Amino acid sequence: MTRSRQHTEAEPAAATPGADAPAQQQQQQGVPADASREQRIREAAYAAAERRGFAPGHEVDDWLEAERQTGASAP
Repeated sequence: MTRSRQHTEAEPAAATPGADAPAQQQQQQGVPADASREQRIREAAYAAAERRGFAPGHEVDDWLEAERQTGASAP
């Protein structure tokens, strides 16, 4: 005798189309979202250092300012 099993788990809610498009696009391209975010910060920090002539002692300030500029500060 076979019994039919009822599916008791709720179906996952449908995602809003386009809500995660940038993250999905990066994952499809093989670039993790964190790596892309870090790269943007890195480039902005480098540009700040370059504007100062790479004077030492401002690395952390450059990084933090780059995070603010890119809107990519850590949660």
